[in-house]
Amino acid sequence: MGAAVARRLALDGREVMLIARRDRQQDDGGHALAAGGWPEPVEAPVVDRPRTLRARFSALGAKALVSYCARQEVPFRRTGQLLIARDDVEMALLEDMKQRDPSVELLSVADVTAHERGLRCIGGLFAPDAGIVDGDALRLALRIEAENAGAFVTEDCRLVAAYPMRRGFEVDLGGMPGELETVRCDSLINATEDYEAVQIAARVEGMRNHVPPELSGPGSKRYKLEGTAPFDRLVVPGCRGAKSAALFFSGFLGESWMDVLSEPRDLVGRDNDDQDTEDPRPDDFRIQGQAEHGIPGLINLFGVDARSETRAALALADGVLDTLSGRVHLSELRSAPPSSLAVA
Repeated sequence: MGAAVARRLALDGREVMLIARRDRQQDDGGHALAAGGWPEPVEAPVVDRPRTLRARFSALGAKALVSYCARQEVPFRRTGQLLIARDDVEMALLEDMKQRDPSVELLSVADVTAHERGLRCIGGLFAPDAGIVDGDALRLALRIEAENAGAFVTEDCRLVAAYPMRRGFEVDLGGMPGELETVRCDSLINATEDYEAVQIAARVEGMRNHVPPELSGPGSKRYKLEGTAPFDRLVVPGCRGAKSAALFFSGFLGESWMDVLSEPRDLVGRDNDDQDTEDPRPDDFRIQGQAEHGIPGLINLFGVDARSETRAALALADGVLDTLSGRVHLSELRSAPPSSLAVA
């Protein structure tokens, strides 16, 4: 996601320094991070709870991602996605999903078996707009484009602390043990994922009281799978509770991308859910700007888990630029039609 934001800001004519992580196996608190690379899933929009920033940015980002991969020759394969119903309650939830997205298809047990053998269920739903992407190739393409637009990329340091000044920030960067370098910048974008975003935000002076408390837990849990998943498509083995957060797909190996949020959520939201209030759901994306924390030039992205980051990154980069430029506020993002955000 950092590479997508750096690219977008550099294309806007800004001087950009991207502090990227070389080793993504652990964050600074010792928590496991999802391993990147081929393949990474790009889920269908129907899996997101409606009328949330997660749904809005994921839908926009997925469309932009497919176009970007075609233009940059980044390997992307459209596979479709299967959501499985294990009982009548889950089948009713899948029928609700069908009502709000005519492009998906309800499946009988025989239909599910025709797609993927060996799945036990009473029915399912097939969403065609899903696939897998070469994550390493995607990030490399984004970085190259950012650098060609003038951005500087480093993997040899990390943010230790940041101090808001009268104008901009003074940032301490740590490299090798005992090394510390201080740089100045006008804006600071915290575009890390999951719990690491909370860790980074806490290093900015004045931010501790503005970190959403429900995001201060240990981050995602993971399941481990021995061998590879025997599927050709993305498969979610249920549509409510912890099962709705599990994901299998072609090429899946080990514990990459088997995310279960600390508070499992249903894939389906009821129409009477109040999604347009000022207080976002704990599992929703948050673009936190000056209006939320009072620090000019600081943007925090919260709630972006490893599973959603890839498909939403290009749209989130637009949201960061709009928020940083003062063109849009979080409340406007919630109510604005999707076409008001121009994905580059």
